[in-house]
Amino acid sequence: MPQNKNFSTTLRLFLLYLFPVALYCSYFPRLLLASSQTTNYELSLPLILLFLFSVLSLKDFWHYIYNIYINIKTKTRRLTFTDILPASALLFPFYLFLSALWSPNPLRAVLTAGVFACLYISIVSIFASLKNSRRFQKSVLEKSFLLSAVFFSVICWLQCFLDVAGVPRTVTLLCRGCVSESFGFPHPSGFTIEPQFMGNLLLAPTLYVLYEIARTKPEQNPQQTKILFLLGFFFLSTLFLTFSRGAIYSFGVAFVVLVLFEVIKNKNRAFLLVVPLAIISFLFTLCAQGFMAELSPTSDTFSSGVSKSLSQLSLGLIELDSAQDATNDNSLEAQDHLDPDGSRPPSNFSGYVEESTNIRLDLNRFALESSVASPTSFIFGYGLGSAGRVLYDQGKSSSTMEIVQNEPLSLLLETGLLGLLLLALLFVYIFYLLFRTTKNAISPRTFLLVLILAYALSLNFFSGLPNALHIYLFPAFILLFTKHKSVIN
Repeated sequence: MPQNKNFSTTLRLFLLYLFPVALYCSYFPRLLLASSQTTNYELSLPLILLFLFSVLSLKDFWHYIYNIYINIKTKTRRLTFTDILPASALLFPFYLFLSALWSPNPLRAVLTAGVFACLYISIVSIFASLKNSRRFQKSVLEKSFLLSAVFFSVICWLQCFLDVAGVPRTVTLLCRGCVSESFGFPHPSGFTIEPQFMGNLLLAPTLYVLYEIARTKPEQNPQQTKILFLLGFFFLSTLFLTFSRGAIYSFGVAFVVLVLFEVIKNKNRAFLLVVPLAIISFLFTLCAQGFMAELSPTSDTFSSGVSKSLSQLSLGLIELDSAQDATNDNSLEAQDHLDPDGSRPPSNFSGYVEESTNIRLDLNRFALESSVASPTSFIFGYGLGSAGRVLYDQGKSSSTMEIVQNEPLSLLLETGLLGLLLLALLFVYIFYLLFRTTKNAISPRTFLLVLILAYALSLNFFSGLPNALHIYLFPAFILLFTKHKSVIN
């Protein structure tokens, strides 16, 4: 029996160390099992690893739930909110399965709820057992975390170089809207489905490296400081290269908060050096995009590439070279490209920024209007996995596979106000564990809160739990990097 337990622990730790690598492979490789009018049923590496990890963790999870029951049952004093908080956190996963009963897409609902249940079981088991295990090596997970970010950042730059050289996207694995013909320069997606997901994956390692820079004293360890600055420059440049506004905006807000806290609260004026680092990284990427536009098979120039980049990132406020905003109109890729939201961009760049932004805002507005259409839909929602079907049936989209592209509004549409409140309760529990775990360490706690802020903001730019599973999993690994033991026993 002990041997079986040791084998299970060893296997789970191996999967845990492998997760950071697998998360970057959320779309390639993948196995398409089936397809319907509303859903593509696919298996990816993160899904497979998550399922295996959760199955191996069921025993620890059951002990955790049983201990909660015993603690509540044997309390001699009056129960407080923190006593019942762990039990109440279970309500959200249960409610997701329940919402399948009134969902127009019950199969997708059950599968999505199942993915979230596996996610919940895995995270709880990590804190309940693995994190405090003598076999758990924080340094191994940290190396896997950072090295995988470096490797797939290299992949992103390689994708761009190959695309500029005229290599077809069947080789580069770029999405149809990511090639040079769309903007004049490529924006990479790595092995994810879209650049925004690759950009969101880079949020965690980028902020983590910047946090390490804040903790490192250059005079004591100059070599480590140089390595951290090089990593920071590389991650920042790749993040900007993905051209994901959601990821870049989210990073920008979190970055400002982190800098202000370190400088004002911790009196760490040396941390101001990361400000020029971020500016230099952005200017470097901007120039790289300009050169790629000049060298790509399109008729774009350096100035038009820079202009398009600034226009897109500034929501059209900055226009440096509007006279050269046209893309290669003869490109078959440009004509065939459909955005992930189902829209077809214009044959030239002029007007694309406004159209792309308005489509997202319209979807958000439609989702909100559908949610408040009746008291029932507002409180309980239309059922998990129903967004595409609801928007299509109400004439607010042209495809039953449409997504809201805003996770809070998508959850409101599908699970109603009740679902959002139960999710909020789950987050209250996570924050409770977070503050208890890091109560004697202000800086790690600050970093974790900044990271959560970045990902909370990024959720407003995409939606769909199975499609974005890696975004939900990635921040969980950061929690393991704190050097304090979990309070879950």
